[in-house]
Amino acid sequence: MQKKYKKVLYIDLSEQTFEFKNQEDLWELIGGTPVSYKLLFDYLDKKPIVISTGPLSGYFPYVSKANLLYISQNNNLVEKFGGGTVSATMNMARIDSIVIFGDTSKNIHIAIYENDVTFLEETNEKFMNRISDLSISSNKVDSQGYFTFGNLETEPINIVGNVSMSIEFAQSYELKDFFDYEKAYQFALNKYKTLKVEPANNPSCTGCPMGCELSKDGEDNENIALLPRCLISCAYAEDIYKSIPFIYLCLTSIGYDYKHEELESIPEKFGILKKNLNSAMIESRTGTMNNRLVAK
Repeated sequence: MQKKYKKVLYIDLSEQTFEFKNQEDLWELIGGTPVSYKLLFDYLDKKPIVISTGPLSGYFPYVSKANLLYISQNNNLVEKFGGGTVSATMNMARIDSIVIFGDTSKNIHIAIYENDVTFLEETNEKFMNRISDLSISSNKVDSQGYFTFGNLETEPINIVGNVSMSIEFAQSYELKDFFDYEKAYQFALNKYKTLKVEPANNPSCTGCPMGCELSKDGEDNENIALLPRCLISCAYAEDIYKSIPFIYLCLTSIGYDYKHEELESIPEKFGILKKNLNSAMIESRTGTMNNRLVAK
């Protein structure tokens, strides 16, 4: 059922153009954080904004975050996580990652449906009143105007205007084995007592029944296991989604054919990728400093 590639949507704000690519080189990275790192590494010179979802989002409870990765105006690597609808809608639309290049001084709404993307320039009033799956400005990223990706004011995004996205899809949920899916789903759902948050009556991220007081808050990547960040689970559900046998059951039930050894190798692969990205960023900063010295 699932193809062995990741589908990436590339958006150029400056030209208001887009391109979908099916990338086999991203398959082994599962999703979420590792995929974002690879995409940022590949296009580091453009300093893109990268948003990635995980393969379980929309299918299972507490797997409701999206990964945000970018190079800030201070030239620092920033990684954040946010909930709401964007992660599940991306996954259901079969979009694993969105990579945004360029800049705009305008309010741009991007409407995504199937393999088509429409760019709409909007007035401040219309833009501010729009409820979107994702909204991006220099110091804030949110979903549905409620679920944020945390405080970005100290590490603002390299963008002048404002961007919002709505993501629609015609596909339905696909399952390979309903019995295994139901078994895995109920197991995760019944683990709610292991969550590090208490249920409440706040708006919930898609696929999460908790409605906790922290649902609106973004997350950093501090001390969270890598596999939950590949899927991408809420940080408070880390203990549920770091067991390889359980992850394997979840993935195979909806049609992914990752093997145990592929899941086990993710930390090593990510370690190499992270090292390469850090080296590339150091080289980029050094080159920038040298250029400034020559200019003087």
